[in-house]
Amino acid sequence: MSLAVADRPSESRNKQAPEELIHYLSLTTAIAAALAICLMAVSAVASQSGGVGTVEGNLLPPTTGEPLTVKPVDMHDVDCVVAQWDLAGSKPVLTLICPPQAVFAPLRVLLKFSWMKSQDAPVDPKQILARAGALTKVRTNRNSVLIWLRVSDRKGEAQESWVAFNAVVDVAMLPDRLKN
Repeated sequence: MSLAVADRPSESRNKQAPEELIHYLSLTTAIAAALAICLMAVSAVASQSGGVGTVEGNLLPPTTGEPLTVKPVDMHDVDCVVAQWDLAGSKPVLTLICPPQAVFAPLRVLLKFSWMKSQDAPVDPKQILARAGALTKVRTNRNSVLIWLRVSDRKGEAQESWVAFNAVVDVAMLPDRLKN
């Protein structure tokens, strides 16, 4: 009888051994997966550090002070608002903000347009009546940016027409700030 009693515990150990082995293997697999995730996270963080071989995320060319040549593709009209029409400099600069405040957008774009040369202006810049806050539209073609503006003719009568600009002076992203 003592033999039978002695065999029973070893029998129960053999039954528990596969369960313990499965538990051990699943625990080992979980630890290995956690270690792999930690190693991937560390390598991802290390690759984002400011090392010597990093590439900047800025896709715009560096500012040189000279206007950029416009090489757009055909696109739909974009609603904008005139922020400023500056005739004071050597070349007039039209500043737009797209889209206008009336349009919900988490981000707005400030665009400044001019002409590469004074001779490129399709009309006398003094005839362009671009008042701050006026709604406008922007479209592009293969040669220029066209902006819907009020232009006075020689008789002094104002009418709206597309005015072509061929230089981008500045581009900036403006986050939409919540009004308190």
